[in-house]
Amino acid sequence: DRERKLPLYARSGIPEAWVVDLERGEVVVGRDPSPEGYRALRIARRGETLSPLAFPDFTLLVDELLG
Repeated sequence: DRERKLPLYARSGIPEAWVVDLERGEVVVGRDPSPEGYRALRIARRGETLSPLAFPDFTLLVDELLG
C-alpha cells in the first residue's frame, strides 16, 4: 500500500491518506499531495495520537487503530 496506493492517492489529489501497518505496528499518514507523491509523511507508533485533517479536534490513539 505504501508503494502503490499512497502515490496513486497523492496523484489523484486526495489531501490525506492513512495506511495501518499491523505487522510493523504503525500508521503511515500522507499529507500535502503532489504528482510525485505525498510531500509530508508521518509514521505514528503505539502510544501516539493522530487527528485527521477533516476533523482536527478528533483524536485517535494509534493503539486503538492497531488493535
